Amino acid sequence: MLFVRRFLSRRPDGWSVCLSVAALVSLAVFGHYVFAQGRGIYLTISESGTRLIKVCVAGPAEAKSQPVLRTTREVLEFDITQSNRFRLVKAGPEVVRSARLGVRASRRDAIKSGRAADVFVVWDASRNGSGFTFKGRVIDARTQKRVFSKDFSVPMAQQRAVLHQFVDELGLMLSGRSGTAHCKIAFVSDWTGHKELFSADYDGHDMRQWTSLSSIVLSPAYSPRGDRIAFISFEDSGSNLSMLDVVSGRVAEVLDCGGAVASPVWSPDGKHIAVATSKSGNTDIYVFDVVSEKLTRLTHSKSIETSPTFAPNGRSIAFMSDRTGRPQIYVMSIDGSGLRRLTFEGKHNESPAWSPDGSLIAYMSLVGDAFQLRLIGPDGEGPYALAEGLSDCESPAWSPDGEKLAFSAKKGSSFSSMYLINRDGSGLTKTVSVLGNCTEPSWSP
Repeated sequence: MLFVRRFLSRRPDGWSVCLSVAALVSLAVFGHYVFAQGRGIYLTISESGTRLIKVCVAGPAEAKSQPVLRTTREVLEFDITQSNRFRLVKAGPEVVRSARLGVRASRRDAIKSGRAADVFVVWDASRNGSGFTFKGRVIDARTQKRVFSKDFSVPMAQQRAVLHQFVDELGLMLSGRSGTAHCKIAFVSDWTGHKELFSADYDGHDMRQWTSLSSIVLSPAYSPRGDRIAFISFEDSGSNLSMLDVVSGRVAEVLDCGGAVASPVWSPDGKHIAVATSKSGNTDIYVFDVVSEKLTRLTHSKSIETSPTFAPNGRSIAFMSDRTGRPQIYVMSIDGSGLRRLTFEGKHNESPAWSPDGSLIAYMSLVGDAFQLRLIGPDGEGPYALAEGLSDCESPAWSPDGEKLAFSAKKGSSFSSMYLINRDGSGLTKTVSVLGNCTEPSWSP
């Protein structure tokens, strides 16, 4: 049972809230106000809605000079900035020193720290041969009390992984929602001379090559459990649906239906994969049962239907069809009934991707001679433009929390790179960039 004490006082910039509970921190929304329930956490909350929790990263003084410390600081700051739950802020050296020493700051410094940050992330790290040690503590900026701590001692190769984990646990502790810093992104790259399957951390680091087929790999799709990646492979006989086991690295062909196969996407429950295939002569949408290997046809049109995407409840599928003469986005029920056209603006719309909360569908729209990223509601509200200024945008993919989109695009380069962008159009960030094209991202859970 939670015992909560609330103290509210009017301030020019909103409400000052102190909540004390003998349990984990969570975030609850009441009307237009957000109360962080924690061990003495104070948050300033705007009257119009939620405010990002202000976080000051307080590392050792030599964090900018020693490589292992510099990398630790960079990863923590990048993940906190990308979290969409926190705002990275700076505090004066005396305030940071007090937080690191665990002593109560002077009244003047305490007031300054309260204005600058809600919490301090006090951390230390070291490298011992092939090992990496990290100690992180989260300190209430006003009370100087510890509200969360985590220590890691792992092989050096896992440095970035445990730092991503720390920030995600920080997000869960302070906002009630785990982040996506731990996520991998699968994608296709041709930098080896062939289109092969790769993955990397969401920030573009620790890239790994999964296939060496020396042919063509397309459309990777992480399973809901993250243990498999479905993708399209090409052989002399044509394209097939293949599956990578992430643990063993083994690749197996799971569907060769005698026609071209494209655009695999998993159902939310992981039991089915929707694909586009020309097994009956025309390219239509089918659903493949992963266990029984039964293939069920959903569309029966003389046009081309491809790029399916499941609604998060699994009861609807959005897809691309050129049945009106030009490619547009359509929606239908999982049994193929209830077909309706979704997009009407633009002469060419493709690559729909349904957001995890079901409120938006991202897609690519041809504007002039280049594709740009758009959002539209499943009820047709919109569309809204994102990432204007980039050219040749392709293959939007939602992060598991629905806060971000990964996609490929060209910006001042002849190669496509991987980008991240927040769903409100802010925070455009390039992540994966190599001497070759990086396309078709898919997030792990």
